[in-house]
Amino acid sequence: MPQLSDEFIPRISHVLMIHSFSQLGSQLLSSLNHTNQVWVPIMVALLAFKLAIHRRFRRRWGKGLGRLATISALAYLLAFVMIWTQQPRLLYKPSHELQTTPESHNLNYEEVWIPAIAHPQEHLHSWWIPKEKNRVGTLIYFHGAGLNIGYNVTQVHWLRQLGFDVLLVEYRGYGLSEGGFPTEQSFYEDAEAALRYVTQNQRIPTDEILVYGHSLGGAISIDLATKHPDLAGIIVQNSFTSMAEMVARSTYARWFPVQAILHQRFESLQKVSQLQTPILLIHTTGDPMIPFQMSQRLYHEARAPKELILVKSDVHHNAGAEFKTPEHLDKIKTFAIKALSAT
Repeated sequence: MPQLSDEFIPRISHVLMIHSFSQLGSQLLSSLNHTNQVWVPIMVALLAFKLAIHRRFRRRWGKGLGRLATISALAYLLAFVMIWTQQPRLLYKPSHELQTTPESHNLNYEEVWIPAIAHPQEHLHSWWIPKEKNRVGTLIYFHGAGLNIGYNVTQVHWLRQLGFDVLLVEYRGYGLSEGGFPTEQSFYEDAEAALRYVTQNQRIPTDEILVYGHSLGGAISIDLATKHPDLAGIIVQNSFTSMAEMVARSTYARWFPVQAILHQRFESLQKVSQLQTPILLIHTTGDPMIPFQMSQRLYHEARAPKELILVKSDVHHNAGAEFKTPEHLDKIKTFAIKALSAT
């Protein structure tokens, strides 16, 4: 049997090492394309660590351009792990300072502390704003990903003028509410807690309640309505089809496997087809944050009865004058009365 030379043995070892890392890399890429489970970023970090400490890898690639490539790869993998673990903090922008209260609009209101569903020791600081005369129905209002309920009093003021009792809900981690930093699951739990408060504490039947969601609040409203088909109706303003499609619009998304990393998903496009309640979609045609075509797609997937209102404006937030015109308010009230009468 021929003897292997001393020079040939290291070459075989080198080839086997490269083949081993190549197979591991291929398995990793395959996993990234087919899953978004929690062990993916951990596996990526372990691979980076294994490469960094491997003596032969450092000897061959630790100098010059190889060193730069190694640093770049490790930085990318670190960014991958950070995006996974810190994802909620990249998506949600809560504020804890209240800009104003319903008192600024001379509204009669009650400050309420709603216990969370899964963690009843944590409470949602919210405002219950009743309508004493000419009441049409009850509305639960869910605001967007930024700020807090103090920045949404104006919107609720004109909705109350239409004849609604309004519960202006605050999420855990926002405003004065208790609890840790919010997640997709905690948003859904807080929506359930808000509905439970209105039905149990205020003793209002579910079929007399509409939910109104702006931006992220629209996705929360859609999720709640899929679980409670006896709701009277749902109004969604300037919202999106899914968080994945929103993130994919970013220029940074091309550098990362968004579908694999994203665990805060808000799959509204999938859920809206399940709705059994009437839905009104409102969107400004020049929205700089969420394209109005997303509301068009939600409208296309939703079942009847459904309506779509496109407003010629370039604003995303819903405190603009466009949403206070008699024509706009009349459309919302007409939809609400129809939805309530149908139940």
